[in-house]
Amino acid sequence: MVETMKKESRNIRFGNIFVYLCSSVFICGYLSLFPLLAAPTPVPTADNHPLFEKAQEYFKQKKYKEAKQILNQLVAKASPLEDYIPKARLLLANLQDDFSVSIAQFKSLAAEYSNRPEGEEAQKNLGARYYLADKYQDATESYEEFIKNYPNSASLSEIRYWHASALLAEEKNNEAVEEYRRVLEKSPDSSWAPKSLLGMGNAYFKMKKYNDAEKQYLKILDQYHFYDELNLVYFKLGQTYEMENKPKESHAAYQTLVEKYPRALEAGDAKDRIAALERQRPDLAPVAVKREEPPPIPASSYPPTPTLVLAEREPTPAPTMAAEPEEILKTKPYHVQIGVFSQKLNVEKARKQAKKAGYDSFVVKLRTVDGPYPIYKVRVGHFADRASAEKAAKILTKKLREKAIVVED
Repeated sequence: MVETMKKESRNIRFGNIFVYLCSSVFICGYLSLFPLLAAPTPVPTADNHPLFEKAQEYFKQKKYKEAKQILNQLVAKASPLEDYIPKARLLLANLQDDFSVSIAQFKSLAAEYSNRPEGEEAQKNLGARYYLADKYQDATESYEEFIKNYPNSASLSEIRYWHASALLAEEKNNEAVEEYRRVLEKSPDSSWAPKSLLGMGNAYFKMKKYNDAEKQYLKILDQYHFYDELNLVYFKLGQTYEMENKPKESHAAYQTLVEKYPRALEAGDAKDRIAALERQRPDLAPVAVKREEPPPIPASSYPPTPTLVLAEREPTPAPTMAAEPEEILKTKPYHVQIGVFSQKLNVEKARKQAKKAGYDSFVVKLRTVDGPYPIYKVRVGHFADRASAEKAAKILTKKLREKAIVVED
């Protein structure tokens, strides 16, 4: 009996051990499943790169509506970690036809991607948008931020040029001259060098330093034969010579403009000045001279300004103006701008408000080279000096309850 009990005891111990081992194996196996159970099942994500590429292709084809639809979907649904998302957001900001929306998006991108090329491009585009809307103080601040944050940028000469131009528009003429000079010192062989010389000349002209202005215009003619705005240089040179009381030189500058660039915007005004000068000085009658045509301009030499291109003035009636003596320069470069819009519905609304306030208005239509939509600027009046324009702007601001600003051609 004792022997039997010993056997049963051994069996129980072996059984317990067996159960224990089996239980351990089961528990360990069960516990080993916890990581699998706890971890979320990976969901395969679609590759959105082809969609982004399609949006880019639509943009190139000027199918802006289709491009915008794709980009909105991508930005809303794709992970922000996707490498194409910054580019998609930048392209989407460029596609916005509402100024306030695009400016807000460029600001956000510039701050978020300050260490990436997309942030640099966003800061650049922000300044361009402000400049396009004639918000020169905002443009100046944006360009200064770019210069501070991206001192080694390949676009620095371009940014300095636009910074100087914004300063010039703010009547900060001496500061503008210094900034134009920096472009010339750092990038004398770039396409921005002759533009900066022209800007310096215009700044000196505004300060009535006509001799200094003349020197800048002549430097362009001497050093930059392929510059794409020589028509404007000749016109400004003609004006400068008139102010210096050099009728022969002025007549020659205007005549060169008309002969070489008959289709230029300035050609009509140049013809008027030629006629006025010839009436004053019969000895200035033109002599038929055969001129050599300049060699064709290489497409890559001096590309057109990439930010702004003046497209046309809308065929709307301008304010009636009293006739003036022909001896006086017929330049009235100052206007009062009451709004910048991307939709014609808002343009008509602004014009009706101006009419109700007792003012006729006209519309200037602009289109950016790389922008999808035209921009409409509603303006009032033609003024010979800034003081007169400022006075009208204050009246319009009060009557329209919207900020009216003075702009200069």
